[in-house]
Amino acid sequence: MTRCMHARRFLLLGSALLSLALVAGCASETAAPPAAAEEGDTEVFSEEVRSKTDAEVKAAIEAAAAGAIYVSESDYPFTYVTAKLEGQKTITQALVREKLASYVDGDPAADKPLATLVAMNASWPEWKKRFDSCSPDEYPGPTECAAIKKMNDALEKNLRGIKLMYFGRDGSPGHVDGVGVSVIIVGRTPAGNLAGVRTIAIWT
Repeated sequence: MTRCMHARRFLLLGSALLSLALVAGCASETAAPPAAAEEGDTEVFSEEVRSKTDAEVKAAIEAAAAGAIYVSESDYPFTYVTAKLEGQKTITQALVREKLASYVDGDPAADKPLATLVAMNASWPEWKKRFDSCSPDEYPGPTECAAIKKMNDALEKNLRGIKLMYFGRDGSPGHVDGVGVSVIIVGRTPAGNLAGVRTIAIWT
């Protein structure tokens, strides 16, 4: 084989490699960036949960919440709440007031009406941390904390964009008091609807 033929092959190979590099570079420049996670989301649903219906999500959360109680000046259980979302993505105080008013306003133990109660948001990670471990010498103790931790795990597995809110009769924005404060923990189901749990805190 002559040197000319070697040179021609080298040029052809170099040209092919350059073309591939240019195509790859253009593709990386023009490819759409991945969709940003919605506010409050840290990961997508697992494959196991992604196909769950709202009824299956309800069953899983209710089973996990059975026996869990919120300890304040009285003990109250957690009950399931849900509402259809008409395209809303971000869970706000206004959205919760609109969608879950019937649960609060229909509860004899709750401060009401939800539409006019003082509200505050709280940290979901901090809420979870409170129940990671509890002293045997205090109340709530290990048994109560274990029950709430089981519920928290089910909420986190089955919902995304979880928000924790308090609504009470007294206080000021960001600082809630009352004799029947609604503690509401909600997120979005795989079907895109609002769901979670609610309990009562007695703060006097």
